[in-house]
Amino acid sequence: MKATRILLTGAALVCFMLLGAVSLKADIYMKQKTHTDGFTMMGQTQPAKDEFTVTWIARDKSRSDTGDKKTTLMRLDKGLIYEIDHQKKTYREMPLNIKQMIDENVAEKGEEAKEFAAMAQEMAEAFAESMEVKVTETPEKKKIGNWNCRKYIINTSMAMGETVSEAWASPEVQIDWKNYLMLTNAMMAGSPGFEKMIDKIYKEMSKVKGMIVLQSNSTKVINTEVKSTTELLEFGEQNPPAGTYDVPAGYKKVK
Repeated sequence: MKATRILLTGAALVCFMLLGAVSLKADIYMKQKTHTDGFTMMGQTQPAKDEFTVTWIARDKSRSDTGDKKTTLMRLDKGLIYEIDHQKKTYREMPLNIKQMIDENVAEKGEEAKEFAAMAQEMAEAFAESMEVKVTETPEKKKIGNWNCRKYIINTSMAMGETVSEAWASPEVQIDWKNYLMLTNAMMAGSPGFEKMIDKIYKEMSKVKGMIVLQSNSTKVINTEVKSTTELLEFGEQNPPAGTYDVPAGYKKVK
């Protein structure tokens, strides 16, 4: 299942990256609803689910809350990702640089980790080098929520599979694609082809005029199709509460 988690994490990263590009001039608050259809992959069945995610985005950090149980903090200023479990009041700390994370894992666990580390590094390199994005603007327009939107078709291919997205974007919200791509893909830093990948994605995604407020994705991974839809429910610039980008006091660090 480790390989499955890696593949799905990559696919999820692409979807989040395409949906979430927003202006980074001030802290951004947004609430999204994601529905994922049930699927079976490598003998493991995942039921259909709905998730509500609240995201805060600053210039060099972000916070993502899935329900009230899990939080992920990305701190570019510290070079770290924090995975927080509010039920257990614990957190895990990981380097943003995937190569550093793999090296540390091997050093800690020794020989038993080398095979998995080699596989993870190979997949990270393949992901960065093989990723291609093609954006096609369509003439279709409609209003979604408070936003006037245009429809785009986004085709994304990578070593692990392919994603076809139907995206509705609003030009009423300006974006900064370059900074956001660097933020959301920071964990790939250090992998061969990272900068080239960012440049390729930026060139295509710059064709999307405004923020994507509704996106339907069909991802094919290991002969399995995973379908999901993400909708923007709330969006705005706000001052985050104190401690938004920090691990709560009293939480215990775990491996």
